[in-house]
Amino acid sequence: MPAKLSHDDYADMLVTSTEAMFVSGRPLMSRIIPDGITPEIWEHYPQGDVVNGPAGSRYFYHCHPPGERLNGEHGHFHLFFDKSAMPGGTVPKIAPPFIERNEPRADVVHIAALSISSQGLPLQWFGTNRWVTDEWLFPAYAVIAVLNQFDLRGPSGDSLVNEWLTAMVGVARKQIEDLLNQRDAQLNALDETGEDRAVEVTGSAQISLENLFERA
Repeated sequence: MPAKLSHDDYADMLVTSTEAMFVSGRPLMSRIIPDGITPEIWEHYPQGDVVNGPAGSRYFYHCHPPGERLNGEHGHFHLFFDKSAMPGGTVPKIAPPFIERNEPRADVVHIAALSISSQGLPLQWFGTNRWVTDEWLFPAYAVIAVLNQFDLRGPSGDSLVNEWLTAMVGVARKQIEDLLNQRDAQLNALDETGEDRAVEVTGSAQISLENLFERA
């Protein structure tokens, strides 16, 4: 990101990208999953994810089986940095276990997940345990320190979706910071290994549509 954006800048970006999608007749979800396509459970949309910018900002969207979805959820975005974006000298809180792979792993750091309703509206943010996204789990303070570098704008993916997700992270910074801190506290108390399948969602924050576009 060439310059640090303010909350108002992100709010403006959220308004303009939302309006542009509406005017185009192609709302958010039709840009993620083409009309007439039934999404495959667990499949990443788009295939190969979207990765842009010097911080390796990344997202994919997917759907869990109906019985494993949050209330009212269609699916959710997972948002990441590349591991290389973490502050120099910072040691991961939990590293991935070594597993023989046929393909190189994506060395990602999870920021948060954004749940979307069946109507294509944002429902809530939530945090996850390490195993959920097979991430390099860095301490909350390290991820928070580089949150202003999250910027999906670039050649990969749909430009309006990229702007919308970038703006969503920008306007929800405080909620995301709280979720990252809550995640660390939950893992310290319940699962220091990051591998317990009984510990999946580490916290959530509801999204108020009435307040979503408010400027600071």
